Amino acid sequence: MIKKISAICIILLCFFTSKAFSENKFGIELGWAHLPGFEDEVMDTGQSLANALGTTVTVETDTGALVLRGFYQAELDGPMGYEIGAFISSDVETKYSITGASITMTQDTTGIDAALLYEVTDGIIIKGGFHSSEVDGEATVSLGGQSAAVTANDSGTGILFGIGSENNNSQFNYSLTYYDGLGGSDDSDATLFSVKYSF
Repeated sequence: MIKKISAICIILLCFFTSKAFSENKFGIELGWAHLPGFEDEVMDTGQSLANALGTTVTVETDTGALVLRGFYQAELDGPMGYEIGAFISSDVETKYSITGASITMTQDTTGIDAALLYEVTDGIIIKGGFHSSEVDGEATVSLGGQSAAVTANDSGTGILFGIGSENNNSQFNYSLTYYDGLGGSDDSDATLFSVKYSF
């Protein structure tokens, strides 16, 4: 919960910051994150329910989520720079169904991140850093009188790396970033493709 409140506050700060900081950049990033680790986990949960119930459990799950991120970017010496940010995702919904019954659970992710930036050529940057994030969701899914555990309120740190455009003549740029170990889980990663708007 603390990470979620912090992420929202930083995003709002970036959105309402004046252009007086034009030497460096504040901005908003909106994109789509592919979350294969979430899909693997809910499939495992569905299998656990099927084993306990002795019947087939149908699992329908989102494969990704919208992500909103606020960021601050500043220059260092030469082609180097750094960026700090905070992000929050939309809900990832999963529906478990058997004949005559179903239940839907949701999970979301919030976090903060920091990365070093390096301009490899004019208009193209690479970045590498770390994140601290939290996955929030139901602890237990119950269906047909049986239950199975699901990741809930897990938090932890992981690495990130990515590539993006950096056109100083435009307020819009693009980014592709890989986040490893969301919520501190080895199986929960995300690949985020996003559009960035700088103030």
